[in-house]
Formats: sequence, C-alpha cells, structure tokens
Amino acid sequence: MWIQVRNSDDVVTRMGDTKRSPRPGTTDYEAESIPSIAEGEILKYDGAEFIVDPNAGERKMALEPGLLAAYRKWQDAIALSLPCADQCQAEYDTLRAEYDAT
Repeated sequence: MWIQVRNSDDVVTRMGDTKRSPRPGTTDYEAESIPSIAEGEILKYDGAEFIVDPNAGERKMALEPGLLAAYRKWQDAIALSLPCADQCQAEYDTLRAEYDAT
C-alpha cells in the first residue's frame, strides 16, 4: 500500500495500491499496513509510525447543533410544564455526556 503524506503537518492525503503521482510538498511512502480510522479522525504518518488524531474540535462542532436543539427542547418542556420534561432532560444529558467526552 502506498501513501502520500503532506510534509507540513504529516497528514496522509492519499492512499492506494500503486505509487501516487508526485505532488509538491508531499512525500510518498510504502506501508505494509495502515490503521483504520473513524469518521472525523485524521491519519498522520511521520515516516516511522502512524498517529490517529481524533480531531476533537471538528467532532464537537458536529455535535453542537443537536446539543443546542436538545437543550432548547428540554427548556421549552420545563417552561410549558409538559410531562416530557424528564425525558427531554435525559436526551440532553446523553448528548452532553458525549460532547464532554469528545
């Protein structure tokens, strides 16, 4: 497996079974195996070892709209004395725990 790595920050930009065409500011490496990464993570290679960067900032940004919507829903349920207030709080707390863990 061939990878192409951006020299400025060691980010793997291209992968394939054959060597990639050269690009300015990149280096090609042949790797025996490449670690798998989850969505939102960034794969880096420093010439000796792979590093999986969780890219927490991007993942938090993706969670924020849902977190805000859940908070608003919970607060509206409280203000309107709706019976679902406890369920709305539980939904918010679940999303907040995921956001805080990121």
